[in-house]
Amino acid sequence: MTSILRVRYLMCFTTATMVLSGCGALQSPLELTWDKGEAPWYDDPIAWFSLPSRFDTSDELPKKIPSTASPARWDSIDVDVFFVHPTMYFRGDHWNAHLDNDQVNRDTEHMPMRAQASAFNIGGRMYAPRYRQAHIGVFTWQDSTSWAALELAYEDVRASFVHYLEHWNDGRDIILAGHSQGSWHLRWLLQEFFDGKPLQDQLVAAYGPGFDWYATDFDHIPFCEEPNQTGCACSWMSYGAGFFPKWLDTKSAPPMCVNPITWTLGSASSALQDHEGVVLSQMRFAFPHSIRANIERGVLQIEQPQVRFGRWLQRENWHVGDINLFWININKNARLRCENHR
Repeated sequence: MTSILRVRYLMCFTTATMVLSGCGALQSPLELTWDKGEAPWYDDPIAWFSLPSRFDTSDELPKKIPSTASPARWDSIDVDVFFVHPTMYFRGDHWNAHLDNDQVNRDTEHMPMRAQASAFNIGGRMYAPRYRQAHIGVFTWQDSTSWAALELAYEDVRASFVHYLEHWNDGRDIILAGHSQGSWHLRWLLQEFFDGKPLQDQLVAAYGPGFDWYATDFDHIPFCEEPNQTGCACSWMSYGAGFFPKWLDTKSAPPMCVNPITWTLGSASSALQDHEGVVLSQMRFAFPHSIRANIERGVLQIEQPQVRFGRWLQRENWHVGDINLFWININKNARLRCENHR
């Protein structure tokens, strides 16, 4: 497979990006009805996309990964990872995906669980709930029903986290991770369960790429400023160099953005040699030392990828690659923070 074809796999990693970039039309809210569907029962293993007691798609490792970049897995790291997946519900009949929606379940297992959650799965103790995720359109429509759909989705995420704490955590340290809608829900989890509360002592780090987090979101949880810092939060949203989304103009302050190559808040551009490689949607390692990124106006600015045909691959919105572009860097950083916590 040629380089350009392999990178196109990356660019079409999630259906969400296809919808947002015009590969599919956004469904009208008039086509949706308010039907909550059946709530998940988290005692049942089927209510989880990932559990430590079995092999799931989040346990897969990238193909053709060199030994120097090989991620830590199945070792002595005794840390739990709680992962909340992004939106995979783009067309349907309801404001929230029902749990028996086979298409959504298959897409979630194959895409974000396999190629995103796996980046954080450093010790094999991953918990990732199924939840009645809100329709992709709620982030565009932003009306009262959209808000209700997000609240319903969070009810499930919250219930799953409470179940995890009561039955499985046993006092272990925790990494929180998600993407896009998952990062939205993680912010609420952090505010409700961690910020200034006893559970904050168990927080290794919270990774919330793909959504805007702000300095005012947390009273006691700092944003990560160093690669080995623990008990902190980090988020980033990826765009092509020189492109800034219009919604930034409506904000009184920029989002807090951590560079997922340098793991700092500074504006300096990262070095090519510090970028450790991309993981494509078919779980194939590729293109080490190909990306430079810097932070401007609170978002991550990605320079033209240093690969063959790179100028044809640059895009305005790299939301699709928030995790995959930096899969190896993320995996190694999660391990580093675990080793330095407490």
